[in-house]
Amino acid sequence: MRFVAVLAWLILAGTGVALAQDRDTRAERQEVIRLLGQLPDIAPIREDLRLLGFRGDNLDLAVAQAELLYRDPVIAGYVADQVIAAFEDPTAVRVSDGLMWPLIERGLGHLPTRDLKFYYTVERKIMETLTIRQCGMAVSNRMRPARFAELTSRVAARLNTDALEKYYRIQAQAARIGARRQPVRLSEVAARRVEERLQASMTRSIMATDRAGDLMQAMINLEQASTTEACAIGRLFMNTVLQLEGRALSDTLVYMSRP
Repeated sequence: MRFVAVLAWLILAGTGVALAQDRDTRAERQEVIRLLGQLPDIAPIREDLRLLGFRGDNLDLAVAQAELLYRDPVIAGYVADQVIAAFEDPTAVRVSDGLMWPLIERGLGHLPTRDLKFYYTVERKIMETLTIRQCGMAVSNRMRPARFAELTSRVAARLNTDALEKYYRIQAQAARIGARRQPVRLSEVAARRVEERLQASMTRSIMATDRAGDLMQAMINLEQASTTEACAIGRLFMNTVLQLEGRALSDTLVYMSRP
């Protein structure tokens, strides 16, 4: 979105953030936090969101979410640290993923199962709403992160207001946790157990379709699959996961939520 570009311009233009070799890092951090807090007032956030299809209560929710993410002191402090780290070593920060998404990723795995299930239920809805080509490119990792973010925002704009509010609440909670804690780490044994269960569940799901041969091949080599087959695998995967119950569901959602 344009307001992220505005932030980058403000900082890169040196508006108060001195990056001399002999510098006061704490002062720099506070200045970046200040700039983040000002961003909702100077960037065209509402207009950008309107262009993505947000209207009425959903537009108000989306604007409030942007303001919360950039003004929350815990989140803003973490983002400020990332901005400063990017100046010191541009390869150390995943700039292409934006400022917030890596932070949300760090926190997702710490959330309770009920929140993770709701979060991935919305993600499934997003995947089902994309065109087959868009869905297939996203599943097979052939879509730029910025383009995927735009498409998912357009789908989110059409969610009912209650669902969007809960989805945003979960994202904000994950971002706050991600600013304070390291991502969840599964042991090799636990990860292998989840992978074996997923493989068996997906095989059963695929064998129940009328395209079992093609889809099995697509699952084995997803990056080489057609967009149609990749999308079918992605949608089938989400349906398979969300049908799990109990500990199997909990472990799988945590596994999926690792950065």
